[in-house]
Amino acid sequence: MPFFAVAFSSGTPASGSVQNGVETSVKAFCDGQVYSVVTKENVVSEALKETPCFIGENDLVSPSLDTKLDGAPLDIYVKKATQVTVVDGENVIKTRSAYRNTEDILKQLNIQVFPEDKVTSELIISDFEEDGLGQKITITRNPSVILEADGNVLEVRTSQNTVDDFLKEKGIVLGPKDELTPSPQTIITRGMRITVTRVIESDIQEEEIIPFETITKNDNNLLQGQGRVESEGVNGLKKKTSKVIYKNGVLAGKTTISEQILKAPKPKVVINGVRPYGAGDLWPLMVDAGAQWGIDPGKLYRVAQCESGANPMNNRNPLYKGMFQYLPSTWAGASSLYPGGRFRGASIFDPTAQIYVTAWKASKQGWRAWPVCGYR
Repeated sequence: MPFFAVAFSSGTPASGSVQNGVETSVKAFCDGQVYSVVTKENVVSEALKETPCFIGENDLVSPSLDTKLDGAPLDIYVKKATQVTVVDGENVIKTRSAYRNTEDILKQLNIQVFPEDKVTSELIISDFEEDGLGQKITITRNPSVILEADGNVLEVRTSQNTVDDFLKEKGIVLGPKDELTPSPQTIITRGMRITVTRVIESDIQEEEIIPFETITKNDNNLLQGQGRVESEGVNGLKKKTSKVIYKNGVLAGKTTISEQILKAPKPKVVINGVRPYGAGDLWPLMVDAGAQWGIDPGKLYRVAQCESGANPMNNRNPLYKGMFQYLPSTWAGASSLYPGGRFRGASIFDPTAQIYVTAWKASKQGWRAWPVCGYR
């Protein structure tokens, strides 16, 4: 490949020379030839026009074409551009360059090359018979992938074949719990997204308050709406050991391993009055019957109030009698069936008998015998 150089020579300026329009002795080293002229031009570019040296596109001239001539002898070196073909993937660029170094040529053409790319250069004669020798530069681009790791998302290139080799190439070390997507042996493809999730597992111990419960106890001797606090509640304390998992610094999971009670909680006990106003002497009977048959005494009282005004002697209805308004025939059957025969033959107006028989009957059949008052 021919090499064209530009050299500088020194000389003694002519006596009495001045900058404007003065004669300057110039030697142009061009295309293997040396051309000497004496010129009155003021800049290198104009002086070269007086020589057979033609300056083409991308030729290199030293000193530069806009250098001023001041009468001092000057040597000008012209390096002629030759053909260059750059094959960059599917892009083919044909141009000329006076540079011979591949790196300089690519820089001149503003073609960015990454460290992972492979660049080869060769001399070629074919395709350039009219213009002489040329240079072919081939750029083999390695695939770029998206790397997401350690808080960064980067587009990077790699010359490696697998994800595992790529991580080694980039100096990325995985911890024992770290997660990698895709798997290490996955073949690299262009545009692939490789995600490294940093995982930290540890056991932690925490003290946690155990809130106390509130227990309500009914007091049949206190009127409804009345009450008191029998004992104040006290919170407990426990030590809890948990396994925590952080992914990329964010809590991703927490599992309790063990708990140890350091101090048991004490419940708050509240006494609540349930005795209805106006229940009178019948109330203790309702409490006892309710306790015996698992019936709320307050419910017994409310049904009695609804049916008869809680009047054991209620006889206003021509069909239904007594506190819970039984049909006489129904009462006869129910009272005779009461366990132990305690109330067999009892009067329908007997308050004790009606209270106990009703509690027993409701415990067996519910309140359907009192369809209006029993479901209020």
